Amino acid sequence: MSEVTAIRGGTAVLRDREVPNALVLMIGDTISYAGPSVSAGIPLGARQVDVQGGYILPGLIDTHVHGSHGDDVMLHGAEGIRRISARFLQYGTTAWLPSTISARHSELLRSIRWCVEAQQNPVDGAEIMGIHVEGPYINPRRKGAQPAEGIRDPDFDEVRELLAAAEGQLRVMTLAPELPGGSELIRMLVENGIIASIGHTDATYEQALAGIEAGATHATHLFNAMRPIHHRDPGVITACMNEPEVLAEVIPDGVHLDPQIVRLALHAKGRERALLITDAFSATGLSNGRHTLGPHTVHVDGAVCTLEDGTIAGSILTMDRAVGNAVGFGGANLVDAVHMASYVPARVAGCADRKGSLEPGKDADVAVLDRDFRCVATWVRGRQLYSTLPEQA
Repeated sequence: MSEVTAIRGGTAVLRDREVPNALVLMIGDTISYAGPSVSAGIPLGARQVDVQGGYILPGLIDTHVHGSHGDDVMLHGAEGIRRISARFLQYGTTAWLPSTISARHSELLRSIRWCVEAQQNPVDGAEIMGIHVEGPYINPRRKGAQPAEGIRDPDFDEVRELLAAAEGQLRVMTLAPELPGGSELIRMLVENGIIASIGHTDATYEQALAGIEAGATHATHLFNAMRPIHHRDPGVITACMNEPEVLAEVIPDGVHLDPQIVRLALHAKGRERALLITDAFSATGLSNGRHTLGPHTVHVDGAVCTLEDGTIAGSILTMDRAVGNAVGFGGANLVDAVHMASYVPARVAGCADRKGSLEPGKDADVAVLDRDFRCVATWVRGRQLYSTLPEQA
C-alpha cells in the first residue's frame, strides 16, 4: 500500500490563488489533493508534516543552470551532474535542465553525453528533464562570459552530432539569429522538437523578427548579452518584448538586471511568457573567492560574479530566492512568481503534464519555503529528500 503524506499548517500556492490553512495530500508519488484543509480529511495513518506557516509550492524548475557547489556541467562528468541534482533539493528545485556553454565540438559532445548518463542513472535529487545547449552558435560581440574559443557560426553537421549524442533530450538551444545560417538552424531545431532561443546576439529588430518568424520562441536571459535598446534602434530586446509568442528568461538576482528592469520585464511579458532562471554556476552555495565556469576563473564577491575584465559571469542565485526576489522587487504577486518558477519552466522542459503545479494526478514534487523565501523542505515524487523542519512525531 502506498504511503500517504499530509502537508499542512501553511499556505498552498495553486496556479490561480493562495490557499491559507491548506492541505496537500500525496499518495505514493502522486498528488491526490491540494486545497483548503476544511475540504478534505486527513486519511487515517497518514504521515503528517506541519510546515509551521510556510508556503507550500510545486517543486521549482530551473531551465538554465551551469553548476553548483563546486561542480560544473562542462567539467566534472556525470557524477558532478548527479551531485548538482542532489544539492538542488535544498533550494526547492525538483527538476532542471543542465546547461552547457560554448566550447569546442568534442567538449560539447562529452558534456552532453555526461548529461544523458546522469539522467539515465539518477540519484536522489532534482530530476534531469533534458539539456539546454547555450551556444556555441552565438555572436562574439555579445559573448558575455562565453569562451571566445568555443564560438562559431552554425555548423549543421555538428548540430546533427549533438542531436544524436543527446538521444532526444536536447530541449533548448541558444543561438544568435543574425549569424549566417541562423534562420536555417532555427528551422532545423524546430523540426526536431527543440526550442530555439535567441541569445548572445547583436541582432537588429528586423533580424530578430526574422528569427522569430523562422520559429524561435524564446529569449535567453533577456537584456543580458544582447544589443541594448535605443529609442531609434529598438533591437532584439524590443522584438522579444513586443512579440507575444516569445517567452523570455529573466535572472532576478539584482545584479544581472536592475530590480526595476526585472519589474519591467515581468510586467511586459506577463506570467505566461516570463520564465525565472538562475544562470547559476559552480560557485552557488560556496563562499566568496575564485571559482570556475568552464575554462574561466570567476571572482565572486557577494552576489556579484565577474571575470578578470569585469564581465558578469553567471550567478549564485537559487530558485527559492528567485521567487522571493520576483515578489520582493520584481512586482509579481506570489502566485505569479511561483507560476514563472514552476509551471512555465515545466512547459519549457516538456513536463507540464506531470509537473509544475499542485494538482491531483501530478507528480508529488513539493517545495516548502519559509516566509523569508528560504527552502525548508523538498519532496520529489512523494519522497521527502530534504528538510530543516523540526522533527515531528
